[in-house]
Amino acid sequence: MNRFLATLTVAALLCASIPSLYAAPPEVKMYRLDCGHMRLGDKALFSDAGLYKGEQQDIVMSCYLIRHGKDWILWDTGLPKKYLKGPLTEASFTSKLDRTIVDQLRDLKLGAKDIKYVIVSHAHFDHAGQLNDFPNATLIIQRAELEAIGNTKVALEHHIQGDLFTSHISGRTLKRVRLVDGDVDLFGDGTLKTIHIPGHTPGSMALLINFKNAGPYILSGDQWHFTENRQRNQVPAYNYSHDDTLKSSKKLEDLVSQTHATLVIQHEPTDNAKLPKPPAYLD
Repeated sequence: MNRFLATLTVAALLCASIPSLYAAPPEVKMYRLDCGHMRLGDKALFSDAGLYKGEQQDIVMSCYLIRHGKDWILWDTGLPKKYLKGPLTEASFTSKLDRTIVDQLRDLKLGAKDIKYVIVSHAHFDHAGQLNDFPNATLIIQRAELEAIGNTKVALEHHIQGDLFTSHISGRTLKRVRLVDGDVDLFGDGTLKTIHIPGHTPGSMALLINFKNAGPYILSGDQWHFTENRQRNQVPAYNYSHDDTLKSSKKLEDLVSQTHATLVIQHEPTDNAKLPKPPAYLD
């Protein structure tokens, strides 16, 4: 067993368990939040086959606020707050954050303490950037991603940032964390299901949401970064595993076909523009 995980306290794991509270599926609503935008100055980074040389592309950072019955859930937390000072250029990325998640929650008469769960698709800076603003929420993360956070070599090589998780991971102690392994029906009612898609990082995951009216939707994490990337089934050059990425692409494509779900590529401006803006929501 990984030493990092072996030293975690049993109490931390037990207190983070989530019982099934509902006899029937509760109402599920989803709001798309604006969690930043980025200009890819070197799009070639998103193909280890050598495509996109000399090309640029604009992408968005998206977070999703989900109401499950009486509970509020965040899927991903966008860029860190330092990008409010932007646009900031780092390597070939130019990034800007216009508003924090907490600021956007105020528009819905909510605060950070109203968020019961935060689910992080993976531990990159543009998906976990504002997690520390929600210290009272339970963090839901794949066990494989937690192992990667605790592995210094893997973390450095694949841009996994443990410092974004200090509100919940302190040394070898977990605070308000629920670890999931693979594909998990989070509440036992069929409404929200994690889909493990290793490759981009070891514990990357997508989220399948079953809405009463809109039908099934899949939030893709970072399986793909833009539509053309999906169409040509490209693997970013900085991914953890080329082969696992391709296997996960097939897994997610098969799931879309089986469920007839609407796929949302989280960084694709076109996909996110189709979602209602708060205070409107998908249900």
